[in-house]
Amino acid sequence: MTLTCDEVRPAGAHVIFVWTFTGHDAGTGNPLSVKGWEEWDMDAEGKVKSSRGWFDADDYARQVAGG
Repeated sequence: MTLTCDEVRPAGAHVIFVWTFTGHDAGTGNPLSVKGWEEWDMDAEGKVKSSRGWFDADDYARQVAGG
């Protein structure tokens, strides 16, 4: 499996990290390519203090099932 950084958008202490996950489902062996993003709140030292992430769960389930 691979997680690729597609884009990083900083805005002060807030960062959007856009990614693509590719690989194969362990159960079905079907190929997967899922896009998503993380929203990070950063501290004064540049470390992530909170993270929230999103991806299209329906698209992921379709790919796992082979659809």
